[in-house]
Amino acid sequence: MNYSLESITEIISNSVSLLQIQQPMLFIQDNDISEETVSTTLHAFLSPNFPEYHLNCEYNRMTDENGNQISKRIHRNPNAKNPSLVLPDIIVHHQEDGRHNLLVIEIKMAWKNREKEEDYNKLIGYTSELRYKYGLYLELGEQGITEMTWFQNGKKI
Repeated sequence: MNYSLESITEIISNSVSLLQIQQPMLFIQDNDISEETVSTTLHAFLSPNFPEYHLNCEYNRMTDENGNQISKRIHRNPNAKNPSLVLPDIIVHHQEDGRHNLLVIEIKMAWKNREKEEDYNKLIGYTSELRYKYGLYLELGEQGITEMTWFQNGKKI
């Protein structure tokens, strides 16, 4: 299946809505549920929508040009000389190659979003250096999605 930005946006929105209905405690600020818990739980709601892809949380590997699995690295800061290790919150990809990287998501809870700019920089790196087709900064609050900022080709769109 060919996934458009519109179809992925709908999948994300519907999955977050279902998650909020089934597990509302994850969205309550006073509960202070970890971002990792929210990411891995959302992953379960997203997976059925991408049957021909692998979905992973905190995935630390990538395939180099020779087909070898190596540590996932990007330039997290445009001025950095060396790339840094990264662990994207959720990725939609083919594990066996680097040519089918569909989507990378960085998730933040609205009350813990002080590192938003750092996530934006990571999404720029994922969509330029690692060739993910789409990058998404997904911010969640007590009412559900508070921000969806998309990236493509190393730029905010």
